[in-house]
Amino acid sequence: MPTINKRGIDTIMSLKKKIAAAFIACAMTLAVVPSAFACTALYVGSDLTEDGTTMFGRIEDLGTNDYNKLFNISPAGKHTAGEVYEGCYGFTYTFTHDSYRYTARRDDNGLGVCPDCDSTHEHTPYEEAGTNEKGVMVSATESLYGTDAVLSVDPYVDNGIEEAEITTVLLSEASTAREGVALLTSIYDNAGAAGGSGVFIADQNETWFVENLTGHTYLALKLSSSVVFMQPNIAAMGKIDLDDTDHVVASANLISVAQKAGTFVGDAAANVIDLDASYNGDIASDRMAAGLNYLYGTDTFTKDNYSETDFAISNVGENGAIVPVYSNIQLTKKFSVEDSIHFFQTEPIGKTGNVETHLFQVSATGDLNTAITEWTAFDDDVYNAFVPYYPMLTTDTADVYKVSVHKVTRSDEQPTEGVWYQDAKGRYYTYPDDWTDSFYGVRDALSNLLTYGSNGNQVTAKDQTAAKASYAALQQEIMADYADMKAAVAAADTLEAKQAAATNASNAMSQKVYNTTLKMYNKLQAKTAARAWVSSLLH
Repeated sequence: MPTINKRGIDTIMSLKKKIAAAFIACAMTLAVVPSAFACTALYVGSDLTEDGTTMFGRIEDLGTNDYNKLFNISPAGKHTAGEVYEGCYGFTYTFTHDSYRYTARRDDNGLGVCPDCDSTHEHTPYEEAGTNEKGVMVSATESLYGTDAVLSVDPYVDNGIEEAEITTVLLSEASTAREGVALLTSIYDNAGAAGGSGVFIADQNETWFVENLTGHTYLALKLSSSVVFMQPNIAAMGKIDLDDTDHVVASANLISVAQKAGTFVGDAAANVIDLDASYNGDIASDRMAAGLNYLYGTDTFTKDNYSETDFAISNVGENGAIVPVYSNIQLTKKFSVEDSIHFFQTEPIGKTGNVETHLFQVSATGDLNTAITEWTAFDDDVYNAFVPYYPMLTTDTADVYKVSVHKVTRSDEQPTEGVWYQDAKGRYYTYPDDWTDSFYGVRDALSNLLTYGSNGNQVTAKDQTAAKASYAALQQEIMADYADMKAAVAAADTLEAKQAAATNASNAMSQKVYNTTLKMYNKLQAKTAARAWVSSLLH
């Protein structure tokens, strides 16, 4: 067996590249996919929200989450015009200008080795999401998987762009959402893709969603203000009329690849394709069922009884005419940002396998500096509080987001020292001594303690309920702090003063979440150890 890295596949390639190769070889066990890539995305148009903002974002999930994540600012000019960027897995890109400044949630290579490809060459580890100085936002990626049939016609490309590079390249280069869409689709056309994905690309004026499921096919939609949808690793695009060129960008081969594969569903003569039915595989998902129940306000959906009609987005009306993008999901009320946060906390969308969650809240009007809010959270959303940042005004992130720590040690044998837990599959994980020094590390330690216990000692359901209540109360404190931050920024009379007010307030909120989590972890760790000691005396 090869050495297993944090994405659950050997250290030479990412899981997505391995899946791509395995799809082509027809040798991959599909059961691996949900445990390693179980991300979930959400979009709520501005007509459907309380305050008229657009909200979109996603959770990054992995089968194991025993590695550190960072949240920082990538400075302007980190990459220079003409520089050839070498990604993790063979993809290269030549920058056309000095890179823009942007916020970034990313993997941690602070100790000199990339946790994704185990390489030491100069590159940025996987970045999930952020906002650049032009107000362009990227949320990448929601992993997607084409069927064996379509991949046999248009396979993934070994040196194509991989999810590890999409955010880095787009936020460095694009000054508008449309530029970002044009850049990503041109890369798909030329270099190709190493795996399938769903990507949000947005600015203050518009939000696009791009899905690709094979090496060179793609479909990008400008999303309407009246649509809501979710995507748990299942293509969200249903029946799409490609003639809607104001709102659709599609690869020239989108229909022909499916036709050659014998999977095409749609009307080729009318230039209409059902992307999900033509390209996507199995759509059964517990997360889809849970999300639909939350959005519809019901409890009737299960992974076995929903269909594409319940979740897919389309621009084809009942009479076949082109209409604004819609889905059949009908919300029971207009959403607040807290409703969107609660969506991500809904189990099994929220779970210990969560790594990082970002939610963009965007106003189409007003000063760009305060029109965009990034809500950020690390690790398990079941026990969590989200922190708001104004990315256009933030000059630095909290110090606890930038702490590089040593790796968690994995073993098949029970450790004899240190703080460890055993997961549901019987594997043992021992924390490094510095694990709780980082924001991600302390959040991960508390989540795993609440889920798996510690050193063989278990927590109680009462402990779990208390943790949820503590974070719910903390979230309300954060909401009040956010209101104070908005007032302070509005009252500031210079750009520098607004930057200071926004940066200091958000970093204080992040520090509050860190401090609260560390206190909860230490207290619960001591409580479980005391319970175990008493139990040993009794037995």
